[in-house]
Amino acid sequence: MSESVYREARFADEHVDEQFTALGGKGPYRNTRFEACTFEGCRFEKTTFENISFIDCRLLECDLAMAEVEQCVFNGVLFEQCRLRSIDWSRINCAILNWEFHGCVLDYGHFEGMKLKQSVFTKSSIVEASFDRADLRETDFSGTVLTRTTFADTDLRKADFRDSTDLALDLRNCRTEELRLRIGDAVGTLKAHGIKVSP
Repeated sequence: MSESVYREARFADEHVDEQFTALGGKGPYRNTRFEACTFEGCRFEKTTFENISFIDCRLLECDLAMAEVEQCVFNGVLFEQCRLRSIDWSRINCAILNWEFHGCVLDYGHFEGMKLKQSVFTKSSIVEASFDRADLRETDFSGTVLTRTTFADTDLRKADFRDSTDLALDLRNCRTEELRLRIGDAVGTLKAHGIKVSP
């Protein structure tokens, strides 16, 4: 889609139950609350969002690659088919966090130290990202590509990695009770720790 198709975004302090289509802009956008809003086909690469609240919102086929999300709130937010590359998510407000990602690109993302319990990252690409020291209890990564993504010192209890690809876990210093893996990944993980596996 060409640059001229996108309309420059202008936001008020609060928006409730509105639909935003084909918006774009570099911002910065600050101190706005979106509740029950839908964003579709919007383009906000390298945009600054500061103290923005997204409550029960949907983002569909949006591009936020390299956006800054300083102290933003995501509560009840669904991302579908969005480009979200190279975002430092650790800078958001995690006091209330409830989100799902389906079919998204989250490559090179930073999630270090975040409390992400029961988050959903399905059928997505999360290449060369970091979840080091994060709380990923009951988080769903099923069907997601995790090439060179790291999980050092991470709480993985009841996390679901079934049907994910290119998973390489170093389980030292991780909590792993009831961790869910495909058999192939489980064997590879054991071998990586020097454990011999026989058929």
